[in-house]
Amino acid sequence: MAAPASAHGQRSRTNCLHYIYTLNPSVLLHRSLPAPSIKPSLTEQQLRARARPSSTTAMARSDLVMALLVAVLAAGCCASAGAVAYLSKLPVTLDVTASPTPGQVLHAGEDVITVTWALNATRPAGDDAAYKSVKVSLCYAPASQKEREWRKTHDDLKKDKTCQFKVTQQPYAAGGAGGRVEYRVALDIPTAAYYVRAYALDASGTQVAYGQTAPATAFDVVSITGVTTSIKVAAGVFSTFSVVSLAFFFFIEKRKKNN
Repeated sequence: MAAPASAHGQRSRTNCLHYIYTLNPSVLLHRSLPAPSIKPSLTEQQLRARARPSSTTAMARSDLVMALLVAVLAAGCCASAGAVAYLSKLPVTLDVTASPTPGQVLHAGEDVITVTWALNATRPAGDDAAYKSVKVSLCYAPASQKEREWRKTHDDLKKDKTCQFKVTQQPYAAGGAGGRVEYRVALDIPTAAYYVRAYALDASGTQVAYGQTAPATAFDVVSITGVTTSIKVAAGVFSTFSVVSLAFFFFIEKRKKNN
């Protein structure tokens, strides 16, 4: 009875081994490999935090921008301050003449002014080395500035409203040779008393010296009103005709009443 039991046990072990070896190898491999680790995805907030620069970097950039801005503003202020010219501080080195006689009346659009300028003979050689050009202007005489703020004189030449009408601007002749211009009074020159001033300008266009005719010897300019002689004659004729017509009709009406 013992032998059959032993044979039965041997067959059972053989069947078990056969079952184990017939299993799919991929299943065994899949079960034997460790499960891959899955990293959790970054949240949107974490991504923004990574993209955002650090506070130290942001502060450094802000300081750099502020420093550059201050430097630019300082340079602009210095440049503006350097370009300011005051009439009281400018040397009078140019001799300026104008052809009109004191009190002469000129008509805008018709009469011509001759203006000349030259370095004063008493100035030392090389005194005009910085002069690059000359700007000549018509300036309001004091009598034509009274109670007129838009013609007011100011020592700061950027604010000065005395010399508003440019006559010419020419390169300066080195060596004090001077210059000359023939200027026909422009049509837009208002009626007023004027004198002439010439500024010597440096390479930046800033006034560095000047000369002028005496304001006390100013000449007068009469602007064009737009009323010509023919218009005046026509207006006179029509005015006379209207008066005569009115008198005639008045006489006729009075005669009718008397009859």
